[in-house]
Amino acid sequence: MRGAGPDTRDDPTLLTACLSGERRAWTTLVERYTRYVAWLVRMTAQRCAVELDDDAVGDYHAEVFASLLEDNMRRLRLYRGENGCSVRSWLRVIAVRRTLDLLRRRRPEASLEQLVEQGAQWSDDSAPDALSALIEGHDPGPREALEAAAAQLSPQDRALLELLYVKKLPAEAAATALGINRGALYTRKTRLVQRLQALVDADGAGEAKKPSMPL
Repeated sequence: MRGAGPDTRDDPTLLTACLSGERRAWTTLVERYTRYVAWLVRMTAQRCAVELDDDAVGDYHAEVFASLLEDNMRRLRLYRGENGCSVRSWLRVIAVRRTLDLLRRRRPEASLEQLVEQGAQWSDDSAPDALSALIEGHDPGPREALEAAAAQLSPQDRALLELLYVKKLPAEAAATALGINRGALYTRKTRLVQRLQALVDADGAGEAKKPSMPL
């Protein structure tokens, strides 16, 4: 039986233990990343021009960790550690996405496009995956709607979509693959999100105008 001293297991080992249902591993994971998640919540909000007080940061912080437990830890089970992605990086992606989702609820007058555009020029690795945020923001039928929209994109935009969402390359790797710098990547990423959102919205409006089939 593991002793009562500090849990010094590395992150991948700790994550595996969490997924197997070990309560101590979960407690250690929360303790190890609690300050980091709180910082991510605050910085994500600030970069989307939203000021959160300490109570709100605490609420968002709790929501992030609660989301990790949902659906039998589905989000944590998606971690693969590919392309140099660490557990810390994966938790960052989850925390930023969850915070963006909560900010959309807090500011219903602000569209997803506006929030993404405000955060798209982040120069560090805490930038959210805007394409994934867009996908998570459409319900019902997000995948079907976006697949239809993606079919209408230019070859260049489809290549960017594949690198960032399908292959999930880090920003630096995607920029290298495209032969551009990170600043240009974030600009193209923002425009891609805008095009996808416009296409999805237009498709939804078209569906709403179609006459219903007679019973």
